[in-house]
Amino acid sequence: MYHPENNAVEAGRIYTATGGICAEMLRSEIYRAWERSHLQGANNLALQAEKLSRLETERLVEQHSNLINVAAPYFRTLSQAAGNDRHAVMLSDRQAILLDVVGDKETVQASESFPSAGSLLSEAVAGANGIGTSLAEEDYVEIVAAEHFIQGFHPFTCQGIPLRNENREIVGILSISVRRPDAGQRLKEILLCASGGIEAELLIGNLEKQIRRVLTSSPDDYQPLEELRQDIIQGHQAARLKLEISSRMVAVNRLDYALKLLQQAEKSIQIFRHRATIWRNLASLEIGSIQPLSLTDSLLDLVDLLATEATIRKVEILTYWPDKISVLADIRTLLRKLLRCFINSFERAGKGGTVKVTVEKMPYSEFAQVSFTSIPGLNTSKSEPSTEIFSLPITK
Repeated sequence: MYHPENNAVEAGRIYTATGGICAEMLRSEIYRAWERSHLQGANNLALQAEKLSRLETERLVEQHSNLINVAAPYFRTLSQAAGNDRHAVMLSDRQAILLDVVGDKETVQASESFPSAGSLLSEAVAGANGIGTSLAEEDYVEIVAAEHFIQGFHPFTCQGIPLRNENREIVGILSISVRRPDAGQRLKEILLCASGGIEAELLIGNLEKQIRRVLTSSPDDYQPLEELRQDIIQGHQAARLKLEISSRMVAVNRLDYALKLLQQAEKSIQIFRHRATIWRNLASLEIGSIQPLSLTDSLLDLVDLLATEATIRKVEILTYWPDKISVLADIRTLLRKLLRCFINSFERAGKGGTVKVTVEKMPYSEFAQVSFTSIPGLNTSKSEPSTEIFSLPITK
């Protein structure tokens, strides 16, 4: 039977004696990490990571204060999920230099060998480890005990996952180290969900910057966009609460209930990311290129995004189209136009009214027609339906 930890111990003994790496004794991602560590000159006999000076560390922490602050609530959540198990939650920058550590006192404070802020955890310096290897692989990794390249990290099982900004660039690594491998498995889903939550928080920061830019340049568009932004953020806060509750459940081994909550939180975070992308396109002052895109999917996205607004106004939205229709358009310009049509239609329909959105291919033409028909509610002063129509070229 294959035992990764036992095989890694033997692989480490052979490496120390001969300098050779036994590929058949290591998982493929661990073999790649050891090979990179060896080629970059990492010392497998090291007992702890190298560190920046105190002044250099202070400067680095200040430079990344926003990332540290954004991650802080998720640090607490992960640490809470670990319960009484010895553990450390860690955050690094995109160079695998440790920025912050939270965990139990015995692990984080009583052990001089455990990495602290300023520790250099790239594979070139610290060998295969949860932070450096996650950065090198650009993906989630788990490194169990002796699978670590340097001996000082052998007591721990470490998991790490990259944190990415809205452009999908890696801005740091989130990692957790535990003494017991089974505790690591229990915390994996929390770690993955927390990383998604941190990335969502980074998106929120950018949404706030963009709304200020819109307010300055396009004050007429500010109110509906701000309301949409608030609605999106509230949805994410609900996901964060589910993550917080599930971490408490994990800590007391109520794993089935915690997993259901985590799945809900992950789904909410995915929805948030999608809605945030739509919002950024709505708020963007840039004009993009004309390209094929789904008109009907764009309309459904806005129906979803405006669901709260429609509920508040007590307006029903009905959509009609026989199948998906793709058009040639700039996504930002199209979404802004569709948003204005929806808002104008809500105003015309009034409380208790209906907005009917229809898309159809125009006969003997290469255009699609979009119609917004506002049907006033019974208690409004308006009585006749009104329609706003525009057309777009269909993709061939």
